[in-house]
Amino acid sequence: YHRLVLILHDRGDILEAYTTLYEVLSQLGESIPDAPGPQETKKMVKITSEMLNGISEESLLGMKEMDRKSQFVLQFYNSMTVVAFVCKKQAMVPFYTCRMVQLTLASKTISKYSLIGFVQCVAMSCHENSITVIQEACRIAKLAMSVLKRFDASAEIVPRVCFIYYSLVASYSETLPSCADGLLRGFECGMASGDTSSAFLCAIHHIRLSLLAGTALPDLLKRVEYFLGLVKSHRNQLAKNFLSLHKDTVLTLMGKGCDDSEVQVKAMNIPAALQHKALQSFWTGHPERCHHFYEKLFGGGVSFFTNQFRFNMLYYGLNSFKITKPTSSKKMKAIPFHALEELKTSASCSRVNFCNKVHLLEAEIFSHEGNHKEAKVKYAAAVSSARCSGMIHEQGLACEHAGFHYKKIGDNRRACCFFDQANQCYAEWGSQMKVDHITRELEYFQVGSRRCVS
Repeated sequence: YHRLVLILHDRGDILEAYTTLYEVLSQLGESIPDAPGPQETKKMVKITSEMLNGISEESLLGMKEMDRKSQFVLQFYNSMTVVAFVCKKQAMVPFYTCRMVQLTLASKTISKYSLIGFVQCVAMSCHENSITVIQEACRIAKLAMSVLKRFDASAEIVPRVCFIYYSLVASYSETLPSCADGLLRGFECGMASGDTSSAFLCAIHHIRLSLLAGTALPDLLKRVEYFLGLVKSHRNQLAKNFLSLHKDTVLTLMGKGCDDSEVQVKAMNIPAALQHKALQSFWTGHPERCHHFYEKLFGGGVSFFTNQFRFNMLYYGLNSFKITKPTSSKKMKAIPFHALEELKTSASCSRVNFCNKVHLLEAEIFSHEGNHKEAKVKYAAAVSSARCSGMIHEQGLACEHAGFHYKKIGDNRRACCFFDQANQCYAEWGSQMKVDHITRELEYFQVGSRRCVS
């Protein structure tokens, strides 16, 4: 049955895979309730996560191995979390994850699937805007990764654990390139062990985090095309859809347009597709569309895996300034401040990944309020911290926004200097689209200079 579910999943028959898992778990004696409400789910995740607080490596190593039937139950719950997430039954994912943890702690026995449950449970708790919760989640996740070595057959679940840890948790404690490298190792391990489903999930998130880290777009395009070639040969339609989304975004950022051969994925009304549409709209200068997609992405209530979208809070906040008017609602005007609060919490856990974002959004808020002295300091800090973090795309973004700030206040010399720096950053990133945009801004100053001379 487990092999059947993997085949159905890779083929794209997600609902059939979900039904099969549901029936098998029922036959194993598990009672699966209807989807819990948001508050009930939030309470369940909080209680289960707190059960793991303070757990040590010694206590985990001291637990006896789980009996065979219980291991099968956890294995199918593990598969259920993957399938439910992509078949529009995301509301059930917290229940399945919490059930894995509860069964382990109640029996005082452990299996390799227990460790998947631990990492996934604390990954869900990271959606809380609490530094203490996120730091404890990172500790427990690292602990589970360490204890994984105890199990002889751990190689078969390493790809799955790598996927959860590096895509959902590690970005709060490790650099983005390090997380991307961890996912690449998960991909290689999955391909070697035959777990292509987890391998391709690692590949998808390797591309996602590499894009967020500012990897050169031409190099990223080559990686996406390599992965797409593999998923097509393995007939994994689901992975093909997600990788096609990334390819479209990379091509758009490079200024080469979208890949018309994969038009069908644009209709995917799922969080990942909304994120890509919002990102494309932000970078191509369509603020209304960008806001529309971000509202759909963030406005769907509590989701326990949207912590992976925290990186988008910078773009969400910056974009709001372009469409906010004096008559706009309080909710619209509060967007940059809400985004800043989220980013500050994340920066408290990982300065290297989020500090530049905090500085840039603060700079834009100060500029909007007319506090030019503070804006100047924050723009400089945003450029410097992005450079130190190796995020060439966001270094360019900070320079670009600093250029528009100085242009607004009439300091054309500084504006021209920052636009020139932005141009260099975007060229290094490989975004011809942004290079063309900034070049037009520089031409404006050249024309203005010739007029002054004449």
